[in-house]
Amino acid sequence: MIQPWYKQFWPWFLISLPVTVMIVCGVIIYLSISQGNFSMVVDDYYKRGKTINAVIEHVEEAQRRNISFEFTANQGKLTLKYASGEPEELSALRVYFVHATQPEKDFSRLLSVAADGTYRADIPDNISGKWTVTVEPYNK
Repeated sequence: MIQPWYKQFWPWFLISLPVTVMIVCGVIIYLSISQGNFSMVVDDYYKRGKTINAVIEHVEEAQRRNISFEFTANQGKLTLKYASGEPEELSALRVYFVHATQPEKDFSRLLSVAADGTYRADIPDNISGKWTVTVEPYNK
């Protein structure tokens, strides 16, 4: 005598395959909705490209003028001093801290110069990871 279909192995095995795929798709959809707010695509890539070219031009100009800084950041204190290329008149500087992977951690500080030519500011204590630090005059 043949068993009914619901007591056999193969029908349940064949039903389990699409059900498993549907569960995995549901998990992927849930994760993409709840965790998928990555800013990997830029809306205006042409404008972004022009900005990158302008930044490269500024870096090349700073290298041409031999401008470099001594930079120290620890325990919530930032110290910045010209190592070379110091201008005759020191003015305020704007320092941008850009995190490599987490844009919500980005911040900037406006630094004024002390009598000894050192720039100081308070920064967050928990700075860890890879950062890009950009220094420019306060008036761009």
